[in-house]
Amino acid sequence: MDLKKFYSELNQKVVGNYEKGIKKIKSANGDLASDSKKEGEFLYKISGMILNYYKFEQKIDGKYFEKNSFAKIKKEFDSISNEINPKNYKTSFLNPDYSVKIFGEKTGRIAYVIFYFFRQYRSFAFEHRIYQMERYNRLFLEMYDGYRAKKKLTDKFLKELVAKYEKRYDFDENLVSYKEMFGKEYTHYKEIVLNSDPKDLRYLYRYNINITKNEIKTAEFFKSYSKKKLDILAKQIAKAYEQGFVNGGKDLSIKSSVMIRFSAGQEELIKRLIHFLQKDLGLDSIVGCPSSTPVNKQVSHDLKFFNAVYFDKEFAEKKLELTEKVYKNLKDDTSAFSGVILVESFGEKPFSPQNKKSALSYSADQQKEFQHFMNRSMQIRNKYIPRTENSFCIIAFPSPEIGTEFEKIFEDILEVNMLESSKYEKIQKNIIDAMDKAGMIHVKGTNGNLTDIIIKNQTLTNPKIHTNYYNCGADVNIPVGEVFTSPQLKGTNGTLHIKETFLNGLKFKELRLDFKDGFISDYSCANFKNKADNRKFIEENLIFPHKTLPIGEFAIGTNTLAYTVAKKYNILEVLPVLIIEKMGPHFAIGDTCFSHEEDKATFNPIDNKEITARDNEMTINRKKDHSKAYTGVHTDITLPYEDIEFISGISADGKKIDIIRNGRFAVKGAEELNIPLDKAGI
Repeated sequence: MDLKKFYSELNQKVVGNYEKGIKKIKSANGDLASDSKKEGEFLYKISGMILNYYKFEQKIDGKYFEKNSFAKIKKEFDSISNEINPKNYKTSFLNPDYSVKIFGEKTGRIAYVIFYFFRQYRSFAFEHRIYQMERYNRLFLEMYDGYRAKKKLTDKFLKELVAKYEKRYDFDENLVSYKEMFGKEYTHYKEIVLNSDPKDLRYLYRYNINITKNEIKTAEFFKSYSKKKLDILAKQIAKAYEQGFVNGGKDLSIKSSVMIRFSAGQEELIKRLIHFLQKDLGLDSIVGCPSSTPVNKQVSHDLKFFNAVYFDKEFAEKKLELTEKVYKNLKDDTSAFSGVILVESFGEKPFSPQNKKSALSYSADQQKEFQHFMNRSMQIRNKYIPRTENSFCIIAFPSPEIGTEFEKIFEDILEVNMLESSKYEKIQKNIIDAMDKAGMIHVKGTNGNLTDIIIKNQTLTNPKIHTNYYNCGADVNIPVGEVFTSPQLKGTNGTLHIKETFLNGLKFKELRLDFKDGFISDYSCANFKNKADNRKFIEENLIFPHKTLPIGEFAIGTNTLAYTVAKKYNILEVLPVLIIEKMGPHFAIGDTCFSHEEDKATFNPIDNKEITARDNEMTINRKKDHSKAYTGVHTDITLPYEDIEFISGISADGKKIDIIRNGRFAVKGAEELNIPLDKAGI
């Protein structure tokens, strides 16, 4: 795909000003070279970046990858990331600690955000998005002129400048960015995948993402992997995606496109997936930019709230208005769009970030406004891409960074991912039948786990044709294995405690959440020495942008084989939530699994009972006030089997019905689930 051509209309509007701006920046760069003041150093570094990427944009084309060796390309692309390597990051203006040290708190907290804008030039230049480079070039020149006039950079001046350039509402730019997500004509990443030569790994750098040994080893592994197995796997993923529509009572035949997201190096699998989605389901694939190993996770953590510099009610309202306008112009694309298939990778070491006081965070007013903004954004998206017509499918595989036993782990995880749904659905029906007899479910931890919580089941009006629990096979979430419900909030009380868990890409130690009538009433963890820092960590990374969250889901994972594989290789802490949630009871804080689909009847396989626990006391608000119905959050937190003393149903007459006792399934008809645990001696 010719990216220059794709962005040509936007670029042509600014190309004249772009070249004039570059001439001025060259002059400014020469002037700043001898400026020893802190502001001069800051501006000199930015001007140098601009000029380097100006040259980079001119030389990056198809021929660049043909005429340069893998070693040369690797060296050049690696050098782009040098500044954010953990060692160098300490003295980078991108680091809020360093910027605040140099400029002071007020100016420094804006300076690191401005520096981030220019670090984005890597993507702008590579993809020939000159219209974005030209805009930030103007920002730089205004900043430079202001510095020359006042001999300093004040926080007021910088904040006003950032607001001027970031509070922009350009329809054409936004339309193009949404076309990249939903339009079939944006084929850049798809062409890289389809044209990738596993014998020539230069193609990896065409993505313009960080490429490490991990991505290279992943590509080499898939290159030599059984093509027959890859075909079977790709077919299975396509089949699972289709099954998600069948189980959800949705019509896939009215759709013609699907988004694929994956990890760099998995191209040999993704090629086949694209083929079978087209051949078997008639779906054109829109391939998104792949993920890769980050250079330094602390960077994204520091930038989490960078837009606090300018985010306010005015920005939010105009952005929502623009988003609606863009969606209206994308009706053909969005009506064809069926959903997303995500092929994840896992294996990276859990990340425990440093909480920096120098980094920006939202004020109370901004947090409230952001909550409203996210809620309205969800409404707009659901209007044009309704959940009742769309689906998804997620599957995950280990990457080489998981360790020396990578290939063995891959084979065992493959076996887990390929488990047959029908077998588990029959077993899970027995568990559901037992739980439906209970008014409450009591979950109690052991081995130092302090979990002690009562989950209130919703009332079944007709147990013969209704159920509280969804019998989940391997369709939207692979691998197979869980039963879940939306608990009644009133009457759901107690403590959830996890000794160590990995949520939203972050490691939590001794996480404790207390619930009162279904909502978080208190919380703590042990990541930091200071209690206030621990609370802030939970607030910003689990609860944000809310003050509290409800329990949206209670579930029991039944995939004991997955659990034994995790224990066998000692990889529990690096597994994704997708697999972990199938390995024991879990609680999701936030929205229910039926979010935005509550009015659509859903039925279980085998007995065809309707799942009636689709609403709770919060989601029912959607009938009067949508803003009070949803949180936009759904985070699964899982208890390992060995930390469970019991999960017991409590019937109306007080009778206890054991579901799990001492880490083993106790329901008649579910004994087979214990075999992997017994064999592994867990």
